[in-house]
Amino acid sequence: MNIYDFKNYFTFLLPDTFLNLLKEYFISSVLFHLFKLIKQLLFGTIILSQNSKGSCFMNKLYNKEMDIAIGLNDFFSQIDFKFSKPQLKVLPHLIMAAINAKNITNLDLAKNYIDDSLLTNHSSIEKKIWRFLNNHKFDGIKFFKAVVKKIIKKIGALKHNKLVVILDHMYTNDDFVTLMFTLKIGKQSIPIHFINDKDKRSGHYDINDDDRKFLFSQKVIIEAIDYVIDLLSCINAPITFLGDRWFCNLALMRHIHKKGHFFCIRAKVNSDLKVLIYDKKEKHYICKKLSELTVQKYHALYYKNISVGKHHFKCNLSIGRDNQSDDPWFILSNIEPNQAIREYSHRFGGIEMFFKSQKSNGFNLEKTRTRNLHAFENLYSIICFAGLWLSILAIDYTKNYAHVKKYLNIRYVKNNKNGKPIRILSIFNLGLTIFRRCFNSYINYKIKTNMQLYL
Repeated sequence: MNIYDFKNYFTFLLPDTFLNLLKEYFISSVLFHLFKLIKQLLFGTIILSQNSKGSCFMNKLYNKEMDIAIGLNDFFSQIDFKFSKPQLKVLPHLIMAAINAKNITNLDLAKNYIDDSLLTNHSSIEKKIWRFLNNHKFDGIKFFKAVVKKIIKKIGALKHNKLVVILDHMYTNDDFVTLMFTLKIGKQSIPIHFINDKDKRSGHYDINDDDRKFLFSQKVIIEAIDYVIDLLSCINAPITFLGDRWFCNLALMRHIHKKGHFFCIRAKVNSDLKVLIYDKKEKHYICKKLSELTVQKYHALYYKNISVGKHHFKCNLSIGRDNQSDDPWFILSNIEPNQAIREYSHRFGGIEMFFKSQKSNGFNLEKTRTRNLHAFENLYSIICFAGLWLSILAIDYTKNYAHVKKYLNIRYVKNNKNGKPIRILSIFNLGLTIFRRCFNSYINYKIKTNMQLYL
């Protein structure tokens, strides 16, 4: 009998239902663990295979599910968050299931959920996942805050450098809205803070009458900004906040400026916001609406130290226009106006790529069927942790590429026509490729769980 017949024989002899039955009725603890060991030997930690000459040998599997789970739990033991034992048993495997699943539905998570419980019935695993996500004893937002705080503290201080934080809104299935803050890493960004809520919750939002979108209130955004500033205070570097037109609020800008940091906020073209600009031809100040200021394509105008709004808030104004936009960019900032447009452009490759990884190009968050806010918060925290972890794996891989390419060689850059290297895989997609290739594979490349971030 060859090795494949041997494996098929034991597959018939050790069906999962039989193993579950043993566990359920506790026939024999010794017998149960014996059968469990045989199953792991054949289908888990060690794979028996046959070479071309017919002789059998054993291939070692690297990055096994349980080993990674132990590594994640080691990291979780270092953060300021109290886990229960059941939570620590489920959470690492749920994170890995989210990475390996194509959709974020409970059923798809259940199909990719693997632990040592020997449960194979997808409906049973789905119920387990549902109970975890809906458990009010687990606070996903506090968990993610504790994770990010630990990761940021491990970075240390940066001298003569700056930090760029991008803030934006994201909508999910017209049920949930997310206020997201991401930290720019290279040309992309990683999540560091978020707030979830339901669109229909009264009193939490300011409603824009033009398009009926629900936006987080000024108070909520300012409190979130203060939290991010405090979070990054251990890194000795100023912060530049980038925001789109929904954050064009003079109170927000004034608050960031008073905190000693920088802002680059885009204003609406049709805004009633008035600016006081010195006219060189007329030789006096003129009050104009932003819509009255025009600029040709590929051109830019810069105004320094102008007065904006009724209370004459002092800031800089940069007006630019590219070939892809019909409307000019009106960028209000407290940095050099000739740098503001370039800084604001970093927003698109940063947070937009991150949102894409959460939806169509990654976890397919739009596929979720949950309508419960707490369950969504817990699910979203797991997705954000997974995305952050994958980004860290990718950054570590690129940093040590010269040493690790002999074990795992992934082409993530190519040369353009001018011979300049350009990235063809985003940080997220590179991390996702690394994880899926190395997870439970013969590749001797360790998936790290220490969460060491390099800026």
